[in-house]
Amino acid sequence: MDKIQAIISKFASDVFEIAVHFGKRDGQVYPVILIPEGIVAPVAARCDLKDGSQFLIREGDIYFRTLKANGTPSTAKARPNDWQDITEICFQNREADIGRFLRRQLAGRSVENLLEALTGFRASTVSLPTLFGRATAVTNAGHGHFLKAITSRKQSEVSVVEESGTWSVALAIDPPHADARPDKVFLNTVAGANPQYTGWPVWVDSRNFQDRAQAPNVIDKAWQALIVSLETGWFKHIDFSRLDPFGNFYLFRVLEDDLTDKVRRGTALDVIMVVIRVAEAIAVGLNFARSLDWQADARLGFNFRWTGLSNRELCSWASPLASISPGHVAHDSSVDTFVELPLDTPVSAIASYVQQATRDLFVLFNGYTLPMEAIEHWVQRLIERRL
Repeated sequence: MDKIQAIISKFASDVFEIAVHFGKRDGQVYPVILIPEGIVAPVAARCDLKDGSQFLIREGDIYFRTLKANGTPSTAKARPNDWQDITEICFQNREADIGRFLRRQLAGRSVENLLEALTGFRASTVSLPTLFGRATAVTNAGHGHFLKAITSRKQSEVSVVEESGTWSVALAIDPPHADARPDKVFLNTVAGANPQYTGWPVWVDSRNFQDRAQAPNVIDKAWQALIVSLETGWFKHIDFSRLDPFGNFYLFRVLEDDLTDKVRRGTALDVIMVVIRVAEAIAVGLNFARSLDWQADARLGFNFRWTGLSNRELCSWASPLASISPGHVAHDSSVDTFVELPLDTPVSAIASYVQQATRDLFVLFNGYTLPMEAIEHWVQRLIERRL
């Protein structure tokens, strides 16, 4: 990849980062060079490339993926009738950049604060509902249901929970669906709405698991499931979930850092894993709300909670190529964070909310801050399923 990156740096007028993957076709392995999307200006060749006396690339040439060169999809020098498409692509990407900038700056701001910032008018008499209280209540109630469910398990499994760190997410959607019922139509809709961005997705559908005790059941007006899988291997899980059609969703997990053989229990917190799981919860929550027919003006409140953090050190054991400097150790044991976002937020624009949801967690580790560029990178890889 470094050699290909060096070639691009030599010949491209604007340097951009590429990635290299390998795929199989008809039993043959081929390298696949991935070019990032989102170009906002054409990139031209900065010098000639010759094969003997033949010019393969000429300085100033711009290449474009087009149907117009030979009637089939191909990359060729841009022709006059390609420029309308090129300028349209660049214009749309600039619009998307402006939208991401505005969403990043306005993330977490209330309507009152926005009104004050734009007009200088203090809307002190305006009283708008908040999702913070509801989402916190869903967290506390969900954890109570988990404690009841786990007491029926073997003591060895209970001990794993007691000796491990945990994280949870509660989603409250406003306005609630007061008349909704936890029927099978609701459960099928939720299961079908989960994009399954990862191999073990948040709010995993356990109806087809071999262990029927892990299948969801209606308990206290919500679908509830407890999954305990502690066999030897990579895929160890303790998951608990509640799906309430009223607009309350809860997920509780033992930290993957404490269920892997890669690091010693209670010593580590994987930064990248945190970003990916938080982003996945937000993205899946948006999909749930859209599939369950909430209106575009609905708002989603996510409450995240981490426990058992004391004496852990930040690392990236699950993504060895991501470098985290050593020495970032937590002394507090737990933290709650909250983000609120509108339902019409595109999944491609959730990185600023992921940052908001994780910054108070990371700062516990001797003031650590994960750069926004890194968050955007991993969120993009998640939604493109390139983890």
